[in-house]
Amino acid sequence: WLSVMARLLSARIMPAMVTPVSTLTQLSGVVRNTARSPAPLLGSRACSPAHASTPCVALCSRRAYDTIGNVSASRGCFSASRDAQLRTRPVMMSRRSVSSVTATSLQIELVPCLSDNYSFLIHDPETGVTAAVDPAEPTPFEDILESRGLKLDYILNTHHHGDHVGGNKALKQKYSATVVGPSADKDRIPGIDIALADGDTFQLGAHTLTVYDTPGHTRGHIIYHCPSAEAVFVGDTLFALGCGRLFEGTAAQMFDSLAKIKAMPGATKVYCAHEYTQANARFCLSRPDPSPALVARADEIAALREQNVPTVPTTVQRELETNPFLMVASAAEFAELRTAKDNF
Repeated sequence: WLSVMARLLSARIMPAMVTPVSTLTQLSGVVRNTARSPAPLLGSRACSPAHASTPCVALCSRRAYDTIGNVSASRGCFSASRDAQLRTRPVMMSRRSVSSVTATSLQIELVPCLSDNYSFLIHDPETGVTAAVDPAEPTPFEDILESRGLKLDYILNTHHHGDHVGGNKALKQKYSATVVGPSADKDRIPGIDIALADGDTFQLGAHTLTVYDTPGHTRGHIIYHCPSAEAVFVGDTLFALGCGRLFEGTAAQMFDSLAKIKAMPGATKVYCAHEYTQANARFCLSRPDPSPALVARADEIAALREQNVPTVPTTVQRELETNPFLMVASAAEFAELRTAKDNF
């Protein structure tokens, strides 16, 4: 009788509790852009409790995965024996393990650089993985990492401008960090190891970052969205009360790029890369009929800057309510507004 019951339980209950990775990744959102990657191996491993303490990178691009396998194997991202097992047998895990990992906190620290740049240090306390976003210069990061006993694992670049990649080579050399950047601009990202494009995902410890192409400021600009931390790193695509200049892209491209950020949840924190907010507020107030919300926000910004307090991060909702570049209805309107700002 016990043997019969055991077989029944195994047949009827266990399938409901355990889900193959190929199905689970669709439920959890760990793997994106599967149309470009028909056979991802992919970052569902990072959601497994067995790997929660191991630095692990997962991408939905087979090309990028191969790059990681070569670059990062010495630092424990993949072991040859474990990788072979993953290729030869299905991996099973529970839905519960995914939610427990994606709910973890991500520590994000603003790092002032140069005259008005903001770079960012990201640390996942669950896995110990640490990354620098757009390091303009190496010294501020070296000081923070040394004071906290941290090692830099990754450098995430949004675009090629020198005030966003200036620290790449020195930090990569000192910490053997892996440099991640836009595929469309890979020839201009110093030390790049992993090239990402629209829809690719990147596993930073226990957190999945989704990449979006956002051309306009440059032709190869990308942003990194981390839904589990309600954060997006936008480089020079969007600023508080403003947006990036059009150095290489068109107004239509930037209009479409900003639409991707507008579609994110309102609570998403926007980590932009410059302290331009007060100057942007002056332009916004010069436009006809500034709203009470804009006037109140400009006063708040002035008070913060008087005390030398950063105005970054902002939020998607706040920008939707007060940023005129997110209120225009067409690319033509955007082009007119961008030209007015350039000439202000």
